[in-house]
Amino acid sequence: MVRLTAEYIERKYSQMQLNKSLSKKVKKDQLHILTHLRMNNMFISSIGNFVNYKNLKHNAISKIENLNFLEKLQTLYLGYNKILIVEGLECLKNLTVLQIENQKLSFGESLCFDPRSILTLSTCLKVLNISGNKITSLKGIKELRKLEVLDATNNFINDIDDLTESISVLISLTDLSLQGNPVTQYYRYKENLIANNDTIKSFDGKMISDVCRCFMKRFKIKKHLHHTKKSLTTALDEDITSSLNLPPALKESISRAIFQHPDSKFPTTISTTINKTESYLFPLWKTGSNILQNGHIAPRPFWGNIIKARNSRSMRPLLNNEAIKLPPI
Repeated sequence: MVRLTAEYIERKYSQMQLNKSLSKKVKKDQLHILTHLRMNNMFISSIGNFVNYKNLKHNAISKIENLNFLEKLQTLYLGYNKILIVEGLECLKNLTVLQIENQKLSFGESLCFDPRSILTLSTCLKVLNISGNKITSLKGIKELRKLEVLDATNNFINDIDDLTESISVLISLTDLSLQGNPVTQYYRYKENLIANNDTIKSFDGKMISDVCRCFMKRFKIKKHLHHTKKSLTTALDEDITSSLNLPPALKESISRAIFQHPDSKFPTTISTTINKTESYLFPLWKTGSNILQNGHIAPRPFWGNIIKARNSRSMRPLLNNEAIKLPPI
């Protein structure tokens, strides 16, 4: 099997020239002006780099097809064509490198992936270049569990949660490039991706150390615990205040007092006109008792100076006619 490289082309070109004329010398500068190559029946198994052959005209392939018999093909370059769907690769069980960057797509189109081809490539593909293809999500390649190098630069990826989910399941990924995507403007997007992937060693051209990875994972755990604690506190606040049949403003005041003074609570009684008595927790300043904080007596709220009623004060909710008796201030 033959690997098509620049050196191989030069060698074949020299042989062709010698067959035509034994006296004519081959000039390598002539090779750089080539515009077309015909390589049929050369038993080519993979294609190398042609950076120096800048005058070669690219194809205008719009559909990947007729590759079913290339079962031993290892490298496939399809960049700079008009391919919209990565398909027709179901039989390429040994393909390890796929370059399909910078497709010339119409407005509103983006490169997408046929699940059947992705299923086959999931067992073999190690290098994938899909840069410059207006891609908005990497969900289509989540099954590529053997993938080690992914170049997805200059696309339209902008959802950090979707990206994190897709990258976290690429368990063999070591080299990731995402420059030129809107998602790179997301706050701490690199830290977020590193914390959710255990294998990435190079990210946007920079090496990731084990110390950095451990720090990101600890940060992720602490952030998760903080959000969990905050949600539990909010739920408890709502449970306590919703159980009281009080106007919204008073509920808010009671809730704020409970959570700002967790140690300054005592049971008090709220009675209604229908002879229904329930016990709730109120802060000590509601009864006029002094609050001791750090060895000092905390001042009572300013509304404690309001003229005190001789007996208990009553309130009437807006939605019913129940009167609520509160202890004297």
